Amino acid sequence: MNTKLDNQNIDELISTFGKRVMPDEQVMEKARLNVKTHWQASAKKQKRQRTRLTLMRMAASFVALAAVLFFIKGNVFNIQPVNMGKVLFAQGSVQISDDKLNWHSLELSESIQTDSWIKTQEDSFINFALSDQSQIRLNANTTLHLDSLMQINLLKGEIYHDADTQNALQLVIKTPFGKVEHIGTRYAVTVNDSALIVKVRNGLVKLASDAITTTLEKGELLELNHQGQFVEKSITAYDDNWSWTKQAMSLAKINHQSLAQFVSWYAHENGLEVQWNNLQNKAKHIELTGDFAQLSDEQLLKTVFLSTKFDFEINQGILALNP
Repeated sequence: MNTKLDNQNIDELISTFGKRVMPDEQVMEKARLNVKTHWQASAKKQKRQRTRLTLMRMAASFVALAAVLFFIKGNVFNIQPVNMGKVLFAQGSVQISDDKLNWHSLELSESIQTDSWIKTQEDSFINFALSDQSQIRLNANTTLHLDSLMQINLLKGEIYHDADTQNALQLVIKTPFGKVEHIGTRYAVTVNDSALIVKVRNGLVKLASDAITTTLEKGELLELNHQGQFVEKSITAYDDNWSWTKQAMSLAKINHQSLAQFVSWYAHENGLEVQWNNLQNKAKHIELTGDFAQLSDEQLLKTVFLSTKFDFEINQGILALNP
């Protein structure tokens, strides 16, 4: 609708609908003002109506959007738990709960689902495999929540993630101090009352917090406290700090394995490098037989090599095979 009205338009209206007798100029001017005022009032009314209609449509759109968001939110929070992994080893008192109120003991080969709580007591350990075949091991006195396939919330204690696999996912370990994310590695994350400690045994690890964002490499340890102060140290892959991970280790399947497989496994678990001295191919053709499950770590290595014609020595993190 045309909301602009000039005198020529008004004269045409008066000429069309007015009396045939032409009034004087003063009357004409008054008529023009009346018609113009009425026209403007009508235009403003229609504009208000259009504005009101537009606002009503916008309000209806917002209501519809809110309903959709509410529906989506409701469905997000009602996502059913999915299988996250399977128990490979459990020792002592290791419990799981889906509501942090009702707990039951975790058993060997039991499936673990997302949105679950897991806790270990004194002298208790667990090792479970994730869907990407990487392994999670928990030290004693640890409590965590499995947020999703991609995130674990560590509340207290220590977690060891062995992600030296080609298909390892980018798992995030959330803590009260910040988030830790691996890049194909073996590492440990510890949370206690005063600090977060990240130790890298191999590969790279990202740490992101309000105080610091950094990438840690093999052999690095970082301790971060509540005040945002942090200390960086060095740690070897065979340091005693890693020894607890063997207590949470599933029993080795040595029977009918080759010596080469055993040596590679032993070195991996103990943070050692292997010096084959041109004996790797020969070691591949030596088959081990017997049950070594009850032996200690040191006894295991000695017993295995006594059954072969080879000898070994360990020095400064290197396991060397000798003829």
